[in-house]
Amino acid sequence: MTTASIEARTLTLARLERAAGQAFGCEQEGASASRLTLVGPTTIALATFATALAATISYLI
Repeated sequence: MTTASIEARTLTLARLERAAGQAFGCEQEGASASRLTLVGPTTIALATFATALAATISYLI
Protein backbone atom coordinates (compact mmCIF):
# COMPACT_ATOMS: atom_id res chain seq x y z
CA MET A 1 0.00 0.00 0.00
CA THR A 2 1.21 3.46 -0.77
CA THR A 3 1.21 6.29 1.73
CA ALA A 4 -1.64 8.00 -0.09
CA SER A 5 -3.82 4.90 -0.01
CA ILE A 6 -3.08 4.38 3.70
CA GLU A 7 -4.04 7.98 4.45
CA ALA A 8 -7.20 7.68 2.35
CA ARG A 9 -8.17 4.49 4.17
CA THR A 10 -7.52 6.11 7.56
CA LEU A 11 -9.66 9.12 6.66
CA THR A 12 -12.44 6.88 5.35
CA LEU A 13 -12.45 4.83 8.55
CA ALA A 14 -12.47 8.00 10.68
CA ARG A 15 -15.45 9.36 8.71
CA LEU A 16 -17.28 6.05 9.05
CA GLU A 17 -16.62 5.97 12.79
CA ARG A 18 -17.83 9.56 13.18
CA ALA A 19 -20.98 8.87 11.14
CA ALA A 20 -21.77 5.75 13.18
CA GLY A 21 -21.32 7.72 16.40
CA GLN A 22 -23.67 10.44 15.20
CA ALA A 23 -26.24 7.86 14.09
CA PHE A 24 -26.34 6.39 17.59
CA GLY A 25 -26.29 9.78 19.29
CA CYS A 26 -22.82 9.43 20.78
CA GLU A 27 -20.59 12.43 21.22
CA GLN A 28 -17.29 12.50 19.38
CA GLU A 29 -14.36 11.43 21.54
CA GLY A 30 -11.23 13.57 21.62
CA ALA A 31 -8.89 10.57 21.99
CA SER A 32 -9.42 9.42 18.42
CA ALA A 33 -8.64 12.81 16.91
CA SER A 34 -5.58 13.42 19.07
CA ARG A 35 -4.19 9.97 18.29
CA LEU A 36 -4.30 10.68 14.57
CA THR A 37 -2.38 13.92 14.97
CA LEU A 38 0.40 12.22 16.95
CA VAL A 39 1.13 9.71 14.21
CA GLY A 40 2.67 12.27 11.84
CA PRO A 41 5.19 13.91 14.20
CA THR A 42 6.26 10.58 15.68
CA THR A 43 6.82 9.08 12.26
CA ILE A 44 8.80 12.11 11.11
CA ALA A 45 10.96 12.02 14.25
CA LEU A 46 11.73 8.32 13.83
CA ALA A 47 12.52 8.75 10.14
CA THR A 48 14.84 11.67 10.90
CA PHE A 49 16.66 9.65 13.57
CA ALA A 50 17.02 6.65 11.26
CA THR A 51 18.39 8.85 8.47
CA ALA A 52 20.91 10.48 10.80
CA LEU A 53 21.99 7.09 12.12
CA ALA A 54 22.42 5.68 8.61
CA ALA A 55 24.41 8.74 7.52
CA THR A 56 26.69 8.45 10.56
CA ILE A 57 27.32 4.76 9.96
CA SER A 58 28.00 5.40 6.27
CA TYR A 59 30.45 8.17 7.16
CA LEU A 60 32.34 6.02 9.67
CA ILE A 61 32.64 3.06 7.29
